[in-house]
Amino acid sequence: MSKNPRLFVEPVRLIVNVEQETVKRIDELMEGHQHHRHRNRAEFVRQAIERELARCQQ
Repeated sequence: MSKNPRLFVEPVRLIVNVEQETVKRIDELMEGHQHHRHRNRAEFVRQAIERELARCQQ
């Protein structure tokens, strides 16, 4: 799985709906950590999906 979204060969846009509280928690996490590796919500979600896929394949 790609570690850099800028290097995707065939990127696909994925639109998801989540609860407002979930978005609020993501924003609080990103704001509370200046050196957090997520730069935006989309990257947070992309990494979460990749982690879950890796976990399911074990």
